[in-house]
Amino acid sequence: MKSIKNNLSVVLITLLLISCTSKPSLQKYYVENQENQNFMVIDIPTSILNINEDSLSKKQLKTFKAIEKVNFLGFKKTSDNSSEYLSESKKVTSILADNAYKPLIKYGGDKQGAVIKYLGDDDAIKEVIIYGSDDSKGFGIVRVLGNDMNPAQLIELIEILKKSKPDSETFKNIANFF
Repeated sequence: MKSIKNNLSVVLITLLLISCTSKPSLQKYYVENQENQNFMVIDIPTSILNINEDSLSKKQLKTFKAIEKVNFLGFKKTSDNSSEYLSESKKVTSILADNAYKPLIKYGGDKQGAVIKYLGDDDAIKEVIIYGSDDSKGFGIVRVLGNDMNPAQLIELIEILKKSKPDSETFKNIANFF
């Protein structure tokens, strides 16, 4: 009986160690940098968009309800933190190079541009990532976390955003950051 308990303990510990990955992720990156003075971290509730849900079609409402939360992380480049900017932008680029992040759109180049990627399956997207950078200003990452979103819903999301009347103070804070 004691050897069964020992074997079971070894199996459980092994499973626990296997499940804990040291692989970098955007979630870990956000957490690691939320106290860094070069970064701005904002959790953006969907209520900030001031969407009148009655003005949405059933399809748009379903898309809107699929969004759980939106996070923003920005790094403002200054003359004092240029080397840290290079290091941090390489970290983000490395994280997003992982095959788990599937590309949707790429715009621009290495010095200035944006990329949109997602996590999940084509018909059940868990997270949409928008990464934009400008070597003279810094970079920003927006994570849209949702529940079974799909690429067609992303187009609906754009239509929803056109109908929004966002809380301008929060967006001014993000714009002023850069």
